[in-house]
Amino acid sequence: MPRTLTENFVEQFTLCKVTADETVGIIAELGQKDEYVAAAVAAARQLGAGALVLHASSLSNPNLPPYAADGREIAPLLAAAGECDFVVDVTVGGLIHSDVRTRITGNGKRMLFVAEPNDVLERLAGNADLRGQVESGGSKLRKGSVLHVTNGAGMDLTADISGEDLPITHQWGYVDEPGRWDHWPSGFVACFPNDRTAEGTIVLQPGDALIPWQRYVQDTVTIEVEKGFITAVSGKGTDAHVLNDYFEAWEDSEVWALSHMGWGLLERARWSAFDVYDPRSLYGQELRSTAGNFMWSTGSNRFADRETPAHLDVPMRGCTVEIDGVAVVRDGKLVVE
Repeated sequence: MPRTLTENFVEQFTLCKVTADETVGIIAELGQKDEYVAAAVAAARQLGAGALVLHASSLSNPNLPPYAADGREIAPLLAAAGECDFVVDVTVGGLIHSDVRTRITGNGKRMLFVAEPNDVLERLAGNADLRGQVESGGSKLRKGSVLHVTNGAGMDLTADISGEDLPITHQWGYVDEPGRWDHWPSGFVACFPNDRTAEGTIVLQPGDALIPWQRYVQDTVTIEVEKGFITAVSGKGTDAHVLNDYFEAWEDSEVWALSHMGWGLLERARWSAFDVYDPRSLYGQELRSTAGNFMWSTGSNRFADRETPAHLDVPMRGCTVEIDGVAVVRDGKLVVE
C-alpha cells in the first residue's frame, strides 16, 4: 500500500539524519504546495525536531521575460534559514540556481529540494547503492580530461573537463552531510565543464525531452556549439523554431551558453513519465535521472559567474558518453563495469 506524503517525508528525513535536537526550516511560497509544507512539518515533529516555515510571496521565476528579481524577502529569509540545521525547499521552481541555495549550503547547512508527486517521491527514493553509483561516476569525471558525446543522428560534442577543481554535481536524493544540497528524488552525476570549452554539434531526436516545458521533442533539431555557446539552432519542424524563439526572447547572450552536463543512473526512473502523468504535476526529475540518458543544460552557471532566469535541461536518449575515450554510457545504456 502506498505511503502517505507525511510517511514518505519521515522516511526521507530519516535518510537525511534529522535528529530531535535539530530545527527543520521549510522554504515555501504563499499558497503553493501547502500539502508539502504540512507533511514536512509533521515529519519533523514525528522525529522530535523543531519546524520553522519560511513563507515568501514568490521566489519562482517566470518561464518567459520580462523578469525583474525582487530581493527584498531574501535577506530575512536567509537570516531565518541560517538558524536552522536542515532546510527543505518546496518552492515551485526551486532555489537550485539561486544565491539562496549557495549561501545556505555555504554555511554548512543541509538542504533538500522536493518537487515531484507523492508516488514519484516514494518510487524513486534514494539509497546507499545509488549513492555508490553516483560517487563512482563523479570519480570518473574528476579523473577525466575530455567528455565526448555522440549519437546515431550525428551528434558530436566535446568539452574540457580537466582539472582537480572541476565542479561536479552528485545527486542521489538525500542529504546527510553538512553543506550538502540534493533533490528528492534524483539519481545522476553531472559536471560544469571548463567555461567556453564545449564544441561541436548536438542533434536532438524525437522522444528526447525539454524541461521545464515538460514535453518530448517532436522533430530532429541540430544545434551548433562554439566556445561553449549555442551559435545556431536548425530543423524543419516546430521544435527548432520554438527553441530559437525562446532563446531570442530574453535578449541576453548568456541564455545561449551551455551549463552542466552528465548522465542518469536511476534504473527505476521511466522515460515515459511525461505521458503517464499530467506533465504540469511534474518537475521532470524522473527524465533527468533515467539510467543511461545524457543530459545537458543552458543558462545559469554559478562557477562561471553566469546568472540568468532562462534555463533549459535537455535529457537525451540513445547517446554514447565517453570520458577520455572510455564509455560510461553506450547507445543509451549504462556500461556495466
